[in-house]
Amino acid sequence: MLKDTITSRLFGAMQKNAIGDRLMRRIRGWLFVNAWGRANTQNIRDAASLEGRIGVKNGTANHLEIGEGARFSGTIQVEGNSNRIVIGKDAHFRGDILVKGDGQTVSFGDHSTTISAYILCQEGCEVQIGAWCMLSRNIEIRTTDAHSVIDRATGKRINPAAGVRIGDHVWIGANSMISKGAKIPSDSIVGAMSFVNGEFDEEGVVIAGIPARITKRGITWNRGRKGKYDKKQMDHWQVQISTSETP
Repeated sequence: MLKDTITSRLFGAMQKNAIGDRLMRRIRGWLFVNAWGRANTQNIRDAASLEGRIGVKNGTANHLEIGEGARFSGTIQVEGNSNRIVIGKDAHFRGDILVKGDGQTVSFGDHSTTISAYILCQEGCEVQIGAWCMLSRNIEIRTTDAHSVIDRATGKRINPAAGVRIGDHVWIGANSMISKGAKIPSDSIVGAMSFVNGEFDEEGVVIAGIPARITKRGITWNRGRKGKYDKKQMDHWQVQISTSETP
């Protein structure tokens, strides 16, 4: 926390003049390790800031895209081939992404943010996180348990991997786990310290608990803290998505 505060103040002071801005870019370059490799492709040049490390271990034809104005701080590691990782424009991702296997996709939507998140994508699955989402601290999203639970009578594995789908404008509270097969509908809230392992289709709900269930209906949310919101303010994210999709 102290390191982040000092770094933030230092960079803020530097940005006040052209020389400071150039120096800031150099410092950020020292804080970012790009080990993606020539056998893979990347489009990260329009990102607003990059800190941490990205790399591919023993893989080819993987593609990484970090959108215009996006900020990334953390690690991305791929162990496999032909995977795709996309962080949308104006998004702010802080955390770690680990992809193991081939032909998988991890997408983090436009304008979405995290404080700290860990994403594990493995066993031929996908992780889809929509636009305008807000993920709090210590969020874990995973497509697999990474080990097998076996029915002793039949010898069959009973915890197969499955993809994770998170809609647009979803707020996920602190210390929550989104497990394999989870589907969270748009314009919803996941309560803090919840374990989500099922599919939910009804939008505008609060999902909470272990395992998570719907605890409240007819809601939306906003990053602000006003006492009351009109319809336009409550639906601002829908307008923004519609605008971005207009050709």
